[in-house]
Amino acid sequence: MYAVTYDFCTSWGSDPVGLIMKNIVHRDVLQLDVAPEQVREFIMTPARIADYFPGVIDHGTFESGKSIWCSARTGVCLLELVEEECTEWKLTMNVINASKMAQPYSVEAIKAKPFMSMVEDWEIEAKNGGTQLTKIWRDVVQHKMKWVPMGLLIRMTTKGEHKKLVDGWNKAAA
Repeated sequence: MYAVTYDFCTSWGSDPVGLIMKNIVHRDVLQLDVAPEQVREFIMTPARIADYFPGVIDHGTFESGKSIWCSARTGVCLLELVEEECTEWKLTMNVINASKMAQPYSVEAIKAKPFMSMVEDWEIEAKNGGTQLTKIWRDVVQHKMKWVPMGLLIRMTTKGEHKKLVDGWNKAAA
């Protein structure tokens, strides 16, 4: 075994040359009282992302089931499926955050002005009469303000999102 350190986070792997290593910034496991099929649907539903998105102001859909957005005081976030990495029970999304943008938003405009981008994996597993959802944040790229400890900020933010997501999604499914 070997370790790779990325922004104060250690990822373990068995590939000594790093060919399959991912830069994992954070991993969160959530237990939901929601059926796996509904969790899969919630992942690409803007209103469900707004349940936990920090400081959400507005949200919408670019292409149903493929790309959505949420905006906050700090900017707008594009969540776009990476279809070639998705399976029935794992969704992978490119997440691009852009700042200083005004509506109407577009996929192209957000991609042209990225502040930060990363990949999110959402692994869905039926467990304990509900769903175990494992979220993984990885492969962070800072396009601006590279001195900001983005990995640390992501981990701090996601810890605050945990309870909001569980409570919001359990309530929406009830």
